[in-house]
Amino acid sequence: MNLPPELFLIAMFVLMYFLLIRPQQKRAKDHKNLLKALKKGDEVVTNGGIIGKISAVDESFAELEIASGVSVKVQKQGINQKMPKGSVKPMTKSSSKAKSSSKAKSSSKAKSIEKKEK
Repeated sequence: MNLPPELFLIAMFVLMYFLLIRPQQKRAKDHKNLLKALKKGDEVVTNGGIIGKISAVDESFAELEIASGVSVKVQKQGINQKMPKGSVKPMTKSSSKAKSSSKAKSSSKAKSIEKKEK
């Protein structure tokens, strides 16, 4: 089975089209539709990993409420995905203190280990 080189090149292009180009175009189209459908109250994740609830949307920006009283303005292109309703849980002061105290404990353990090694 001796294939001409031209046929091999055409077959490789067709294969690359179906494996790489077409799926990327589909993802881009889905992302564009996601951005068009954004509305106030939607819960989203940004490309940077910030989770928040949309409080305002305009042509190219969205305002996300990431904590009670804390809002950030992001480009709509920076929104990665839409989360199901109820995914964003308000962070309470006690849970944020518990996280910071556990970080402090782990850093003090690391310091004591460093002292022992010296």
